Amino acid sequence: MADQPLADSATAIAPASAPTSARTSTSTAPMPRPVSPSPLGAGSRPAGSGHRRRDPRRLPRWPFLFVGYCALATLMLRSLWVDPGGRGYGVSDATLFSWYIGWVPHAIGHGMNPFVSDMINAPDGVNILWSTPVVLLAVLVAPVTLLVGPVAALNTLLTLAPAVSAIAMYGVARRWVGTGPAAVAGLIYGFSPYIVGASLGHLHLTFAPFPPILLALLHDLLVRGRGARRTGLLLGLAVAAQALISEELLATSALVGALGLLILAAHHRSAALAKAGQLARMLGWCALVSAALLAWPLAAQFFGPYRVHGAIQPHDVAVADLFTIVVPTPLQWLAPDQALHHSLGFTGNAVEVSGYLGAPLVVLLVVLAVRLRREPLVRVLIPLFLLVALLSLGGHLHVDGRITRVPLPWAALQRLPLLGSALPARLSLYLTMFAGLALAIWLEQLRFRPWRRRAGAAVLAAAALVPLVPASLHAREMRTPEFFTTAAVDVIPRGSTVLVAPYPRPDTPAAMLWQAEADYRFRLAGCYCTVPAPNGGAQFHGDPSPLTTAVLRVEAGTLTPAEALALPGLREAYGALRPDAVLVGPGRNRAALVELVNGLTGHRPVDEPGDVALWAETFRP
Repeated sequence: MADQPLADSATAIAPASAPTSARTSTSTAPMPRPVSPSPLGAGSRPAGSGHRRRDPRRLPRWPFLFVGYCALATLMLRSLWVDPGGRGYGVSDATLFSWYIGWVPHAIGHGMNPFVSDMINAPDGVNILWSTPVVLLAVLVAPVTLLVGPVAALNTLLTLAPAVSAIAMYGVARRWVGTGPAAVAGLIYGFSPYIVGASLGHLHLTFAPFPPILLALLHDLLVRGRGARRTGLLLGLAVAAQALISEELLATSALVGALGLLILAAHHRSAALAKAGQLARMLGWCALVSAALLAWPLAAQFFGPYRVHGAIQPHDVAVADLFTIVVPTPLQWLAPDQALHHSLGFTGNAVEVSGYLGAPLVVLLVVLAVRLRREPLVRVLIPLFLLVALLSLGGHLHVDGRITRVPLPWAALQRLPLLGSALPARLSLYLTMFAGLALAIWLEQLRFRPWRRRAGAAVLAAAALVPLVPASLHAREMRTPEFFTTAAVDVIPRGSTVLVAPYPRPDTPAAMLWQAEADYRFRLAGCYCTVPAPNGGAQFHGDPSPLTTAVLRVEAGTLTPAEALALPGLREAYGALRPDAVLVGPGRNRAALVELVNGLTGHRPVDEPGDVALWAETFRP
């Protein structure tokens, strides 16, 4: 038997289920477009949307919808906007991203290498491409950074990210459904538990318009019959842009896209063979464009100094638990204590436990999978959802926080480059994308039903989405001492190497923000960044030394200054660093840190502007 024509393989929706009266009426009611019979989409327009062609005299609706999404994002992140320049979520990661957002335009503006620098982790340096530098976003938001600072720029991006992701999902969903259902798909995707969780510290993952864009471009090629060169050029631009935001999201999008194409080909084998050449040409153009645009950063990352080898994150931690999909986390507004007792026991932190959909939505999706199983798009979405859900479970099955010995397919994929550093739990982004599309298809079909059924469906859909409403997110203060934001910092010669306490590490990175607020005036010992460990693997701080041990343990209160000064090799390590200045800012055990530095330098601070103590080692203030 010949394969069913793909025509709009991901398109024919409403006509198949619209009642006869709706399809044959001569009234002014909206009429669905017919399904194209062309194989694998030989240039046919999308079918099944069930809406009229837009009157060119009417204003487009997407700008108004985007404003609405922005308003929702602002409401969700409202605690940031009490003081957008001085508050943040997940303060350690917020500090890290603020540093990158300020550093990239600063480096470009001063003719410096934005990818490899010794401005942090001095004197050694760092290759920031092994971290999450969001290079493209830093460039785009540079005017905000210059006007109001990197923290406000970060919070601006965090607010725009859900809205941009949602409007991208809306745009691709409009190929198959009307405005209302597409808006719902955008809402589910852009404000999913994944996006909400990533907002607490992972800007590179929150800004996620690429998966819908990838779907749209594949649809253009395989269904609408757009040329391989045009589509490949656009995809190459999108790939380059995404690589400069998050390589992980690019890698997982490629994986999910490949799985989707394989499922599509299994349904339409002969048509897929006919389109294989065009797909290959498109990928060739994509590779050409993206390679040209990414030549410098990729060369710096994989052939430059401070390269990291192996997986950056440990395996079998940030994975979806078997119960993740139905057990809420602290990020949900509706999260009973009994449920939290389970979800807080899942491996990984609450930010990474992002696969929650809620029992009502899961049940609804199962019903829709059965009811809509003959729809071409749903026939692809069902197996793709199940495959991605399986991969999100990681290399071994986790059941209520317990790691079993049951091996899973991700164990093979995590050996691959790039995917080896991806966290399986983050595949939940694609599950919400598929769920949003399925729900939108169902709502689109109901447009032709009596109003009572439409109203009932709207209530049912709303009830299924209630469990996804996020909890209130609480921002924390990110205060920079006045010394770093005024002319007082000019006492330190530009380009100096400075030892700052609290010493910058993943749990205490404030000095990196202070450096950024001081316009990167000085090099900073220590960092919260990804650097090669002695074995070549990844670590998120500089190499330990007797000096860092002394500073960190005095700060933690586990050593007295006198005990720290007696550590073997301390003075040799201080002499090897040869800092031009030492600064002690506000933090834990400040008085003890001041006493430690007095002993190291042999003198008291030369100046104490505000809550900062300054020791000048190689210059006179």
